[in-house]
Amino acid sequence: MASISTAFEAHQIMSEKNTLIAFTGHFDHLLTTLLLLNIKNKLSALESSTGIDRKVYSILVESIENISKHSSKGDETQNIAILLLSKSEDKYTIVTGNHIMNDEIPALQEKLETVLKHNQAELKQLYREQILSKRTDDNNAGLGIIDMAIKSGNKIKYEFKKLTEDTSFYLLQIEINIQKLVLDVVEL
Repeated sequence: MASISTAFEAHQIMSEKNTLIAFTGHFDHLLTTLLLLNIKNKLSALESSTGIDRKVYSILVESIENISKHSSKGDETQNIAILLLSKSEDKYTIVTGNHIMNDEIPALQEKLETVLKHNQAELKQLYREQILSKRTDDNNAGLGIIDMAIKSGNKIKYEFKKLTEDTSFYLLQIEINIQKLVLDVVEL
């Protein structure tokens, strides 16, 4: 059980990082729907005129789908995931984390590295190729990950923290620059 001081420390860290949403638990359909509705309302209130709220929201939806797709199917305690959304003066940061089976890491890491080695134009071409190809689970090159990288305009960061011989914790961080997105919206 967490102590009162631990709760206060968590609150302090979230305040310092300007955390708008912090959730840990099971991402079932009902909870995900309610969480996304809450996030959508909060983003609309913060960024109603720039369109950034829609981009951040879209990336959040993909992030939650990524959690569902890559969560270990092991025991119930291993299906607990985390979602953090924070905002600084110049960017939004989305961090997700979930348990993953270690034997699934190489294929996922290959998809992530493929995305990291491409620039924005190459990612858009890769995305088009994936949409037009006949994808299966075996040859899917991480369409959601590609989409998040394109929409964010930044390199995705990831890490695998080994927990046991069978499982690790998969962390994914996506940053969305506010100023750059405002300029993109104005240029359209």
